[in-house]
Amino acid sequence: MLIPKALKMKLLLTILVLALPALAAERPKVADCFKVHSLTRMDDEHYWANWTNACPYTIDSVYVMIGFADKSRKVLGEGVWGLHFITQGMHRVIRFSTPSRVDGFEFVSVRKITTDAAEALR
Repeated sequence: MLIPKALKMKLLLTILVLALPALAAERPKVADCFKVHSLTRMDDEHYWANWTNACPYTIDSVYVMIGFADKSRKVLGEGVWGLHFITQGMHRVIRFSTPSRVDGFEFVSVRKITTDAAEALR
């Protein structure tokens, strides 16, 4: 039995529309699967970031918003670093420079992980 081409297309489109919510639900948010394992002070002007893309897909862009504090945990300032085209399973340790306004920082911590550049750069 032959099925008309228009009916085939309609059936295929219906299946696709019904499958989209299920596919979207399986894809975890970047903030839930991009992991920053540690941020370590190196010297007065640098720190190391140890991170992994544990997401089951390539991330186009991710922005890590961080905070700097002194030895009494008083907030000295904030910063952000962005990474682009991070393949699944990628792991790196990267040295970053600190912003000039955080002299004397002792601690660096993750404030938020986002894919929204406008939010990160506010």
